[in-house]
Amino acid sequence: MKISTLGLVVSVSFFALAGCDDAADPPSGDDVGGGGDRPTALLRVAHLAPDAPAVDVCLAPAGSGEFAGPVLAKAGASAGLSYGDVTKYLEVVAQKYDVRIVAPGAESCANAVGGLPDITDLPVLTAGASATVAAIGRLDGATSQPFRLAAFIDDTEVTFGKSKLRVIHAAPGTAGVAVGFGGGVVFTPFIDNVQFGSTTQANNGYFEIAPVAGAEITARDIVSGADAISIKPVAVPAGAIVTAFAIGTAGNAQSPLDVLLCVDNAEPSGLLASCKRAGSAPERARLRVAHLSPDAPIVDVCLAETGTGAWSKPILRSLGANGVAYAQVTTAIEVPISAYDIRVITATATGCEAGAVPDTTNVVTTAGLEATIAAIGVLDPQGPAASDPTFRLQVIADDTKAVASKTKLRFFHASPGTPAVDIGLGTAHEFQRVFANVSFGETGDGGFLTTDPFTNAITARLAGANEDALSVPNVTAAAGKIYSAYAIGGKTGASTNPLRVLLCEDSAAPAPGSLLASCVVAP
Repeated sequence: MKISTLGLVVSVSFFALAGCDDAADPPSGDDVGGGGDRPTALLRVAHLAPDAPAVDVCLAPAGSGEFAGPVLAKAGASAGLSYGDVTKYLEVVAQKYDVRIVAPGAESCANAVGGLPDITDLPVLTAGASATVAAIGRLDGATSQPFRLAAFIDDTEVTFGKSKLRVIHAAPGTAGVAVGFGGGVVFTPFIDNVQFGSTTQANNGYFEIAPVAGAEITARDIVSGADAISIKPVAVPAGAIVTAFAIGTAGNAQSPLDVLLCVDNAEPSGLLASCKRAGSAPERARLRVAHLSPDAPIVDVCLAETGTGAWSKPILRSLGANGVAYAQVTTAIEVPISAYDIRVITATATGCEAGAVPDTTNVVTTAGLEATIAAIGVLDPQGPAASDPTFRLQVIADDTKAVASKTKLRFFHASPGTPAVDIGLGTAHEFQRVFANVSFGETGDGGFLTTDPFTNAITARLAGANEDALSVPNVTAAAGKIYSAYAIGGKTGASTNPLRVLLCEDSAAPAPGSLLASCVVAP
């Protein structure tokens, strides 16, 4: 059977997983406990301590002091085991062991490398069991996780047609992590909290899942709530038993945060298990939601990767907000890069099954994208609004790079039924046009204008006209700030939600606990 995981193709034997390389037989029988006919277990060693040199290990029956090995040297690997490597499974007598870490190439087990104490607190290896002993932590004391060994019992069986996946947290300096599919606002955890040096307690840490193809798995720092690292695309085919080791130290150039993905039940490559570095910095886009439709109720939004129909939870509700109302704009929300279908639902809807309007499909996000998804037009085009543009979503590219001595300003026309307008500074004969002939659903001059800071009136006129249609006095645009001005509401003189200007300071931090951007409606 062939298994492909992140482009790694390996042959899998479900009966002789490891320890079957006749040219490099590991110590067993009399070497580590005597009695070649005694029950055996399978043991592999993982070097996950980022600042530790290559090592070898010696094994002794617990409490005996009779160390055999060095294990890797006797298996043909005189250079020992380096950081980020995992051995294949080695057959050993089933019992409890003490472990001594020795230098690679050592001729005997007499001296522990660096004077490290023997490890004597490992669990008993029962007959037929498989286990991983991992060197984790740091030798230099740079984090609160010192160098030590940790043991994990491994699974060797999986239900037909299913896969198994587990995560072991071996990244010193990183707080507890939650692990799940997706990321950003569509993160769906299957592990809520894994602390350093551990995995989930149930089922040896494994989750039996349906085969996965093309997904993203993300580890999230449970303290900051930020996505720390991700694997994308992930392919876990049927029959695969996979361990993802979080390794490395965040911010360390020599051993950065990474994921070591190992197919536990794959044939080894020589002495090493079938593992591959697979982690990367999460790629995210940041989206805001702007409710600019004058007759639409409070709404929420749902996302699904295009064509999948796998809708998220109501996004704003999942973030603690009761939807977004007319003339409100949210702060930026992180989403993984992908192509999305977007569904608008009423804020009172219990789920994403039914949209309030037709879905907007195939909205493509890219790494680093900053954009506003604006709900514009009228939901119910009747009466005076019968000829107005109907409700739709529109994506508007944002700019988050402020200029210290300048201000940035843009204008977006979102007033259905209002003809094209000119936008400028000052009123009457002092009017100075800034954005010319901007039609509904358009951004003036295609984006942000960089200009000197000012305090002045912002005025709208019908395109080419000499009379002021709407003026907002005493608007201050400060240096180092970014602003958006939206024309919203119906035509001038409308009795409900008439023509107004929504002014947002895009660069302002939101109020603590608020999901809304800093915006005011004027006049």
